[in-house]
Amino acid sequence: MAGGLSRGGAAGLVVQPVVWAVTGNGPDAADAFIYGVGAAGAMAGWILAVPATVTGIIKAAVDDYVGGLVHEAKQDEPEAVRGGIFGTDDYGFWAANNHITAMTIASYGGVAWQHENGAYLFIKDASETLICDYHPRSYRRLYRPVIPLRRNGDRVAWTSADF
Repeated sequence: MAGGLSRGGAAGLVVQPVVWAVTGNGPDAADAFIYGVGAAGAMAGWILAVPATVTGIIKAAVDDYVGGLVHEAKQDEPEAVRGGIFGTDDYGFWAANNHITAMTIASYGGVAWQHENGAYLFIKDASETLICDYHPRSYRRLYRPVIPLRRNGDRVAWTSADF
């Protein structure tokens, strides 16, 4: 719908002056003001649309790249568990593919790791429960809860180790 409004607004910017010329009735002050606001809005829309489009294209490229790294990293793990391995950016809406999300996952009782290719991963079972005792085959950094699980406030104690 927004696209239709934009096209309608842009068409109005072209058509209205033609109507004024054909009818011989120029705009009054109110018409000129409304026309000016419409023109400014249309220009702002185009000016804002370009950076949004570029940002979307860059984000899609980064997401594709990270997805490829995650896929590559999953190949180093046993085939039986690959379906439960995800990039940490899949942990939640605001999650990022980085060590802060990996630490958060560990603090909630899950295992997360940074693969040698740089991708951050975590594992959960078929019921969407974080797995606390998995040991990945290939990692640069490992984030895991302390076993046996110990409460640490509203979460659990966790640790990290470099390979």
